[in-house]
Amino acid sequence: MPYVQINPYKSSYLAAQQELEQRKAELSFLTQRITQLEETIRTLAPLANDDGVAPTAGLPDLCRQILMSQPGVGFTAGDVMQRLGYMGVDISGYSNPLAVLHTTLTRLIKRGNGFAKGVTTDGQPAYSYDKAFLAPDTTARIEKTAGQQIRDLHEILERHRRK
Repeated sequence: MPYVQINPYKSSYLAAQQELEQRKAELSFLTQRITQLEETIRTLAPLANDDGVAPTAGLPDLCRQILMSQPGVGFTAGDVMQRLGYMGVDISGYSNPLAVLHTTLTRLIKRGNGFAKGVTTDGQPAYSYDKAFLAPDTTARIEKTAGQQIRDLHEILERHRRK
């Protein structure tokens, strides 16, 4: 019976070749992505360096917008603070920004207005908006378009003029 010798370095050699090809592909992707990000940064730099316009809404309105942006999703005060940062709103001037947000978010919660407070799995307070929490007559009012609401107002005005 003939004796066959297996080269112990062959499998290591093939594995190294395969990994090299994989890393080259990753490098190609990363190089393209870096180029895209550099172009994005060049494009946004003049806009980001502008002082911008101060938000016209107050903190309660901004919090309301954030909660209503994803109905049914619970936001912690930290989540809301992060979203405010994405909007360009800096609340670091407060001595305790999270306490300010907890107070503001808690004040949004009134029976039948769509806002509710719960608790996350790790015990943190979470605030959310959902149409299911609205009073029945409020839902009908919200589902009307602006045009329908204006027509309704015109009808009411006409009725009062006739009297």
